[in-house]
Amino acid sequence: MLTVGDRMAIDLIKVNTGASALSVAQLMAEKRIGSLLVEDGGKVAGIITETDLVRKIMAKGLDAAALKCSEVMSAPLKTIESTRKLFEAAEVMDKHHIRHLAVEEDGEIKGVISVRDLIHPEFTDGEGW
Repeated sequence: MLTVGDRMAIDLIKVNTGASALSVAQLMAEKRIGSLLVEDGGKVAGIITETDLVRKIMAKGLDAAALKCSEVMSAPLKTIESTRKLFEAAEVMDKHHIRHLAVEEDGEIKGVISVRDLIHPEFTDGEGW
């Protein structure tokens, strides 16, 4: 049975809490990713997702260039251990109504897993769960 660590994204792109929401949106579009980890003083402080940008900025008609990541990010960060099964990640996402989880190994954030990572062709027949 596959674990969260088997499917997590490990090429993490992080931004500082002071980065503008607009620059974050542009970076996410450029890299074709749905979330970025947000750091404060070298430590992960939260996550900013496409959903955060839409609900907290666009839907309210706010200026993304004038807002900092710290004003838009989701915190505290929801995490899951890399050794957990994929269905457990799905359960945590469902419980908290989120689409991304930071993945921990030995107390450090080593990756991110998204709902997209859970929906993969190899799982359509139920294998791997």
